[in-house]
Amino acid sequence: MADINILKQLFDKKILRIIDVFLQNKDKQFYLRELSRAANVSPATTYRIIGKLVKAGIIEEIKVSKFKVYKIIINEKTKGLSKLLKKEINPIEIFVEKAKGINGIDSIILQGKKTNKSSSVLLIGKDDVSKKVDEIVMDIKQKHNFKIDFLILSDLQFRQMTKLGVYSGEKKVLWERIKN
Repeated sequence: MADINILKQLFDKKILRIIDVFLQNKDKQFYLRELSRAANVSPATTYRIIGKLVKAGIIEEIKVSKFKVYKIIINEKTKGLSKLLKKEINPIEIFVEKAKGINGIDSIILQGKKTNKSSSVLLIGKDDVSKKVDEIVMDIKQKHNFKIDFLILSDLQFRQMTKLGVYSGEKKVLWERIKN
């Protein structure tokens, strides 16, 4: 953790944000404006930084027709950067970020305690979202070796089952859609 703080003090935060976008999306190719938006850095600054990263052998520039896209090069340099900049990965946070974008989910509740390998989640909303949620769960299982068991309930079902004591264990609301 001290390594990342030293890097943040020594290097421009914009460079670190751009590198972080690439490290979080190792298989993705970015157009300049797309990368600029993802890193929250102006296009002109992103262009200058990309030039430095290409020269340093961290990013490759790929020409597609009249356009250029950029992708991280997986090599010793980028593996070292990844280790230095590595954030603690929380699969539940990744799940919440992806699942809250699904229309039909009104809240996400952690049921019981999260372990290092698995977690149980209650999704309150419409049951027609299960296929999309399955995709997110499978992706997290594959990328992070973390199992998420989920159950989708309507708000009424959840309230009734809680009243009956079915979900009386430890619960933590991870996210709730703001209702108008």
